[in-house]
Amino acid sequence: MEPRIARRILAGALVLATAANLLFDGAAIGINLPIWVALAVVALGIVGPGPVDPVDSWLPVVAVAAAVPPALWTDPTIVALDRVVVLVALLAWALAVGGVRVTRRAAEEVVALGGWCGLLVAVAAARVLGSANADHGLERPVASLGRGLPVLRGLLVAAPVLAVFTLLLASADAVFSRGLELATEVVVDPVDPLRRSVWITLLAWPVAGLLAVAAGVGSTVVAPLGLGDARVVEVAVRGDETRSAAVPWLRRWRTDALTVLVAVDLLFAVFVALQVAYLFGGRDTLELTGLTYSAYARQGYFQLVAVVVLAGLLLVGIHAVAGPGRVMRAGGLVLLGLTAVILVSAAYRLYLYQAAYGWTELRFYVAASIAWLGAAIVIAAALLVTQRMRWLPHGLAVAAVVITLGVSYLGPQAFVVHQNVARVLDPSLVAPGGFSGFDAEYAVGLGYDSVPVLVAALDRFEPADRRTVLQALEWRRQVLDDDPGFEHWAAWNVARERAREALGSLPSP
Repeated sequence: MEPRIARRILAGALVLATAANLLFDGAAIGINLPIWVALAVVALGIVGPGPVDPVDSWLPVVAVAAAVPPALWTDPTIVALDRVVVLVALLAWALAVGGVRVTRRAAEEVVALGGWCGLLVAVAAARVLGSANADHGLERPVASLGRGLPVLRGLLVAAPVLAVFTLLLASADAVFSRGLELATEVVVDPVDPLRRSVWITLLAWPVAGLLAVAAGVGSTVVAPLGLGDARVVEVAVRGDETRSAAVPWLRRWRTDALTVLVAVDLLFAVFVALQVAYLFGGRDTLELTGLTYSAYARQGYFQLVAVVVLAGLLLVGIHAVAGPGRVMRAGGLVLLGLTAVILVSAAYRLYLYQAAYGWTELRFYVAASIAWLGAAIVIAAALLVTQRMRWLPHGLAVAAVVITLGVSYLGPQAFVVHQNVARVLDPSLVAPGGFSGFDAEYAVGLGYDSVPVLVAALDRFEPADRRTVLQALEWRRQVLDDDPGFEHWAAWNVARERAREALGSLPSP
């Protein structure tokens, strides 16, 4: 690595680490996250030599988009999910601007690159430090001080000495002590600069590694992994036939694999026939079973979801063995169609449970997972028809990102409380025989995202629920007023500001 580039990386790492310290130290997660991620995306683009593969241009957009929801909501699950998406997108973007194609690669290649990239981020800073002064460039600014260098050293040595004497004099003379207090009205914690310096140094290490990957260090992993760009282009142009030729020994089991596919299709067909006649028969069918909503909805739900997941894995495995062909395409489409009906069955069970008992965060995320599985079936069908099954992992990853961002921007906690309050205000939304009350204990534990809805509906709750909700809201108001982490400008968050405004309308305790 050229010393000039290494010094630029060090400077960028220190700037980003200092910005992170100013934005996050002592502040809750809010607009500080999208601000810092945007700075990181720009810094990676500046350091990277380019050009970037146009197909990889979506990576920085995803990184910034995933950083925004934590400034909208306070749901810890959303914040955690989006942090993971941000991290993965930044790693991928660093590789992309460093000259490594990411999106065009097969799934196993992307996983290998991701592992190597994570390792490089951890160790590349050592290479940057070793190269930064290879031409003695870091020594020149110090040497340019000339006669001022001894003065600078003297001031550094004098600082602790002056501090000791100042403390002694202040304790010995009241007038001097008072004058010192007036001169230093801004209270400064003497330990704070040291703490911040350590914080910045520790953070600058992985940031320097990330910038080093963007500067081109990441491209060195392509050759050892056998992931040359020529092979990537060949596979991208020639499609699955190229990949199929790489594993000819699997073809001896082609007939066996197709037999498995047909057998599974027949089994699924029998199950779907029963589902159409039984599950979708309406509430009359439910009454004939003698089961409650709860038992009926939960019975077999997770097993059905497992079936859908395993069916997808089975399809990928059979396609890898059998390769493309008319029988594979027909059998695969039949399997996907029947799997879709099974997924609808699982979704219907969830709907029955939710209609009877309302929403929870878990049920919300289960619904989101069903949406992802549905998208996966559609993507798999399209790729199977076009004989591009090697892109299935890419499609699933994109669908997961889209649904995660959709969930993040919607705000699960606010949605759950809003829907459950609506059931209290409008009992017709509750299914016959379902629970028409309000779980106040659960609602008050959902965080600041739910506060505006709870405040607006406070007078509509039953007395006991109202007392529970009001007590929790008063506690949250006290926390908002007392926690200094919420006062920092970088911690500004839409949900907390809405909660603060709503809590201001509560009667004083």
